[in-house]
Amino acid sequence: MSENTKQTIIENGTEVDGAIRSDCEITLSGRIKGQVTAPALTVTPSGSVQGQIKVSRLRAQGEIAGEIEAEAVVLSGRVNDQTVIRAKTLEVTLTQAQGGIQVTFGNCELQVGDAKARMQEKAKAPVTEATRKDASKEQPNRTIEFEPVLVRK
Repeated sequence: MSENTKQTIIENGTEVDGAIRSDCEITLSGRIKGQVTAPALTVTPSGSVQGQIKVSRLRAQGEIAGEIEAEAVVLSGRVNDQTVIRAKTLEVTLTQAQGGIQVTFGNCELQVGDAKARMQEKAKAPVTEATRKDASKEQPNRTIEFEPVLVRK
């Protein structure tokens, strides 16, 4: 077995409460509550993760909740309330649900793009009285609310 094919598998029916650190991809069909650190995390449709997730790539077909930091995120499952997602790229994929297509978001916060680049752009802008007034009107990261979406064929 080569280094690229190694993975940590947490099967359906397995529940972990605590911290998991892995040097290889994690495939989650069970449940994790706690901290997850790995190069990649795949949450299958039966999987659920809640807590602090720090990965390069997240593919979530199951349920996610908590604070997520990743380079690339592909969502096609459920994002629970009070979830924060920080990612350079975000892809939301529709999945086939009973009788239609569904993507479900709770009350969550999404920060997409390169945070360092956004900060550098703000630093380059000259500070004038007008920009000071505009900055005072700026709100911190906004919460984006999504209602469940169900499209019937």
